[in-house]
Formats: sequence, structure tokens, C-alpha cells
Amino acid sequence: MPDGSSDPLGPLPRPADQPLWDPEHQAMDPELRRRLQDERVRSMVARIFDAPVPLFLSKLKEAGVEGPQDLRGVEDLSLIPLTVKQDLRDSESAVPPWGEYRFTDPRKGVRIGTSTGTTGQPTITVWTRHDLWIEYESGARNWWRMGYRPGMIATHAHPAYLYGGGAMLQGAYEYFGLLTIWVPPPDTDELAEQAIRFWTRVKPDIPFMGFSTGRFLEVADKLGIDRSEAGLEMRLPPGFGLGKGMPLMTAGAECYAYVGGPCGVTAGAHIHEDWAVVQAVDPETGRDVPDGEWGNLVVTTLDRDNGLLRYDLEEACAILREPCPCGETSARGMWGGRFKDLLACQGRRFQASELEAALRVVPELLQPTLEYQVVRPKGDSAQLMVKVESGNDLQPSSPSAQAIGQRAAAAVQEALGIIAEVEVVPRGTLPRSGYKATRVIEPLSG
Repeated sequence: MPDGSSDPLGPLPRPADQPLWDPEHQAMDPELRRRLQDERVRSMVARIFDAPVPLFLSKLKEAGVEGPQDLRGVEDLSLIPLTVKQDLRDSESAVPPWGEYRFTDPRKGVRIGTSTGTTGQPTITVWTRHDLWIEYESGARNWWRMGYRPGMIATHAHPAYLYGGGAMLQGAYEYFGLLTIWVPPPDTDELAEQAIRFWTRVKPDIPFMGFSTGRFLEVADKLGIDRSEAGLEMRLPPGFGLGKGMPLMTAGAECYAYVGGPCGVTAGAHIHEDWAVVQAVDPETGRDVPDGEWGNLVVTTLDRDNGLLRYDLEEACAILREPCPCGETSARGMWGGRFKDLLACQGRRFQASELEAALRVVPELLQPTLEYQVVRPKGDSAQLMVKVESGNDLQPSSPSAQAIGQRAAAAVQEALGIIAEVEVVPRGTLPRSGYKATRVIEPLSG
């Protein structure tokens, strides 16, 4: 603000050419940061005993921790059993509705949300103002790294209401200072058209649509609307394509929505370690795997009113600790996908995203968007069965469609070393989703 005072709804302004949003913490000496983490881990454990927090108290006692004095800090976390999503579901079922893993009375919260429930009963998350502030500040570090600046116009199509992710993104954008156009997920062509036509009136600088991008591009092409006219010229954030996997940018809204962000200089996403301990863990031993190797993504949140201790998201993660020339001093994380989406056949294990990358080398499959489904293989010797749409609207039996399928199969074999049968189907054959498309389907029984 002109007089230098703080906006009560947002952070203090800072120079647009400042390299880091929060240099005090993002460029902190690693030894000082570790001491801060140790202090916050011990504080969390003390609260578990004092409150008490029964779910996590039982985990501590199982590890032989009889009091806060028995745990020194980060180095002792590997002693504590992992907590998984089903533990939270079971706790909420046993003691409805909140369960026995809350640090703070839910009535002291200001926002409630649920997970998507795609893999089971949705769990309930409650955020206090302080918890939201941590997320918003974490998001601000990410947006600043990506070149966003207050005053830009952003848009998104995250689901709303009980799903926690939409309100979190909207709030983080507003806190940062973006003028935000929140449109509905494009569950129908009519909803997609409503958003696209508004973007032609108020063109966004930041057209982040996430999972919904393909639907909007598809409908824009149907309507004959130039993508650039609606601001839909998509560009990948920095850091994508560096290293294996994807930059670790989230640990789920119920855990840590904005756990880190990529700088684009080196592989991975800089983890906000002042507010979390992020580990790549061997689930059999509970101990960290060597840096650079895949393990389970395990997060202990710090300094929150409602935290999670050794929360295993059952997703693949790799930690990188080599110094980064960008100026940030935290460890970096790579995300390798959800284990439920892990596919295995012909002696290989791979993610649907790796298959998608192989398909993207065939231009005919990309116009206007890549739409595909893969059948989960049954048995190691099974052939991989893939259906993919072609923008040419070819019939599967036509020579042209078969030629495209053969080139796609060759691309999969070259990238993954797997023999696949790729069937090219007409555009519009596969189901559409306004948010998360189902890429992996189960084989028919029998």
C-alpha cells in the first residue's frame, strides 16, 4: 500500500524484482532450519501428550515414546509408525464425526472441507485461520517462483463446496493479490462455454486449469473460438521436464496443499521445510530411502493448529539435497505418482503419466487434446491395452487409424519397453470429466 501499512487481508507488498517471496525462510541456513524443525517437532509431540490426541498418542507409545522428553526431533521421526488415510477414516468412524486425531477443537476452525473420496470415504479437514495463513504463505512462495505478481488476473476451475481444494486455491490467490476468475468445472459443454466466453471478455494472464485444461481446449475448438482470444495459451510451470517424475508441489489438501514449488533451475520442488518434514520412506522399515530413490511420501506438518504426524500419502516421492544455485536452501522433492495408478506388466512398473508422455509424441493424438484410457494389466505377461482418441475422427478399422495406433504402440515400446495394443477411436468416444479424468480402468471380470 502507498503508506507502507499492511493490508489486513493480505501480506506486506514487496519489490517485484525480489528473487524470493520470503528470503528469511527460503534462504535460511540449513542448520538453523533443522534446529527450527526439531523445535517444532518437539512442540507437536508435547501437544499430542497434553491435549491429548489419542490417534497419534498411540503411535508414539507404540514407538516407546512415553513423554515429550523421549523424542529429540527430526532424527527420531523414523521410530514412529506411519499414519495412512485409512487410519483417519477409521478414527472418524469410531468417534464420529471428527475422530481422535484433532489437535484443536473443530469449532475453533473457520473452514471445513473433505477429500475427493475417489479411493474411499472422504475425510474431514478443519482449518483455523493460522492453518490457512501457513497455506497462503506457502502458496505465495510458489506463485512468486513461477513469475506471478500481485495485480495479474488468474482463473481456475477447481470444484467448490465441501471439496477443500477449490476454496484453498481461491483463498491463496486472493491473499497473494491476484484478481481471480473462479469458473465451474466443465462437467458439460455448456459450463465450459460459459467460462470460455467470459475469458474472451476478461482475458486471464494465468490460465491455470489443471486437470480441466483439455475439456476447455476441446470445447473452445468446437465453438471455433481462438484459444489465444480466451487466454488459453498454456505454458508449463518452471521445472517440469527436469529430472525424473514431477516436482512435488502438493501433499493433498488434507495434509499440506502447497508443500513446495519448483524454481526451474534444478529438478524438483523446493520444500517449505520450516513448516513440514518431508521424507521418502521405505514403508516396510519406516526409514528414509537414500536421496534420489523412490519411497513413500511421508509428511509431518509443523506449527499448525491441526497437524499430521508421519502421514503416509501412499504416493511415490524422491528427495534431492544437492545445493541449488537459485538461492533457496531447502531440500527438493520429486513426485512419482499415486501407487494406486502404478501399472505393472512385462517386467516393468510404470505410471499412467509415463504412458501419457509416450503417446504425446504422436501429433494426431493431440488435436485438440490427448484423451486416452488404459486397462490395468492382469498378470506380468499381459499385453497393455490402450484406447486413445484421434482428432481426425477416424474409425478404428480404417487404415489411417491403424497406422496411427501402430506408431503410438511403437512410441510406447520405445519409451517404456512394453508391447502395447493401441486402439484409435473416434473423438468423443471416451468419457469426459470436469475435473479428474479416469485414465486407468479395471479389466472386465471373467
